[in-house]
Amino acid sequence: MIRFFKFNYSPLRISIIFIIFASLAFASGSIIAKILGSNILGEGVNPLQIAHTRFTFAFLILLPIAVFFKINFKFQFFKIHLLRSSLGLLGIIIWFTAILNIPISDATAINFLNPIFAMLFAIYFLKEKIGIIRWSGAIFSFLGGLLLIRPNLNFDFNPYALLCIFGAISMGFEIICIKYLSNKEDLFRILLINNAIASIICSLSLPFIFKMPNINELLTLIAVAVCFLLGQIFFLNSMKRADASFVMPFFYSTLIFVVILDFLIFSYIPDWVSFLGCFIIIVGALIVSLKDRENNY
Repeated sequence: MIRFFKFNYSPLRISIIFIIFASLAFASGSIIAKILGSNILGEGVNPLQIAHTRFTFAFLILLPIAVFFKINFKFQFFKIHLLRSSLGLLGIIIWFTAILNIPISDATAINFLNPIFAMLFAIYFLKEKIGIIRWSGAIFSFLGGLLLIRPNLNFDFNPYALLCIFGAISMGFEIICIKYLSNKEDLFRILLINNAIASIICSLSLPFIFKMPNINELLTLIAVAVCFLLGQIFFLNSMKRADASFVMPFFYSTLIFVVILDFLIFSYIPDWVSFLGCFIIIVGALIVSLKDRENNY
């Protein structure tokens, strides 16, 4: 019995724990953002303002830590940091917009296409070779994404779901930038610089969309920032301890957390199209991920 409860602090197990906590944090932040965008707490907050607060408060939380530990603020790869932050900001704005207009389970599943797009970008930018199995998994996942766009015989489709695919493309390209920077910069510096640049870029839109939040909205905006910052910290620490191909299958637990929270708060149950599309995307992504792991061992 004692042996059963004994915890093995191996890097792989710690990586799994971190990625599950990251999944819960991202799912919680997404649901809270959906609450903010609706009229539950007030008149609703613009997705751009939610994104601005998410990055600004995260930066303000990280800044005192950076000062205390005397982190060097100089960085050599400004263009890559700027590109990474711009792509991530675009992706998160699309994400916040999508979850207000389509089922959050659909948006989450479509967002899981970003590793697929990252794989495709890696062919050109990182000169990686892609075998037939990984190609098959990528195509299978993409078909699930097309299903969630919900096309009909008149060739109509949900524009917000299509927009979400463009968000996944943006985040897929961001993954390539992160992969490059992770070999050049400290993880904390990457996190600090990312939130700083994204906050500055997002500030440019404030004169056009800013609405003074009430106290409940302000506290909830801070909660979004904390959830996504924790998600980033857990995610980066998980990636640091294990290969991405090992970690990513556990990251799909985000979808489980999203469905549970969406049901508890909004009483929403996904339909069969959502379940089928989610299933196809995750199976295809798992094929790619497991093939990656096989290639790495």
